[in-house]
Amino acid sequence: MAADRSPSEKAKKRGIRRLGDVARPLLTPALRKQGFAQHEIVTRWRDIVGPLLGGRSVPERLHFPRGSRKGGTLTVRVDSAFALEFQHLTPQVLDRVNTYYGYGAVEKLAIRQGPIPRPPGSKPRKQAKLTSEMKTDLEETLAEMKPGPTRDSLNRLGQRLLGNAPKPRS
Repeated sequence: MAADRSPSEKAKKRGIRRLGDVARPLLTPALRKQGFAQHEIVTRWRDIVGPLLGGRSVPERLHFPRGSRKGGTLTVRVDSAFALEFQHLTPQVLDRVNTYYGYGAVEKLAIRQGPIPRPPGSKPRKQAKLTSEMKTDLEETLAEMKPGPTRDSLNRLGQRLLGNAPKPRS
């Protein structure tokens, strides 16, 4: 009779389980407290709204009127620099979320500005080294300024901008 079992049944019997199967019972109560009856909106946010919007926003809470599962308000944390553009795309986001649910579950978006956690595996860009000529030009540009926090900030900004500038072709 052991030959009649599927590979997943055999794996479960041996104690091997998929990570999603283990995490689901742990995540579900925490997400329900935030109003997410279906946790997929959190775990599949990038798929639902697309990579551009999904990379700069995170759903935080879904609140429905008492006794209803329609006309809810979805609270979304958005990268501060992207918040205005996200606000202009609100109709598109609502359409995508409601298409995912299959009915008019969300009526309004509440946008909260704040930092968005980086996806795992993403690293900040490395800053290129400045040539001695670039350093000299930057020092000459800032020479007339009084020493202080403003000059230090402009120096760091100049180093970052010059270090990331495209290299001239020879």
